[in-house]
Amino acid sequence: MSHTFSLVIHNEPSVLLRISGIFARRGYYISSLRLNERDTSGVSEMKLTAVCTENEATLLVSQLKKLIDVLQVNKL
Repeated sequence: MSHTFSLVIHNEPSVLLRISGIFARRGYYISSLRLNERDTSGVSEMKLTAVCTENEATLLVSQLKKLIDVLQVNKL
């Protein structure tokens, strides 16, 4: 099943690598990714969809929240 995640992040060069690494290390497939710069303060919104179970999605949210450059995470 697919789950969509909404993130608010600091727009830094290595943030995308760290976020995608969390999914890759656990073997989850990211089927969709969209990144929009929110304003000039260096904050962006990211929406991504991954194929995982409900329990795995909950685990992913908790792992994403631990990243320093991730300001907010919601599972949609």
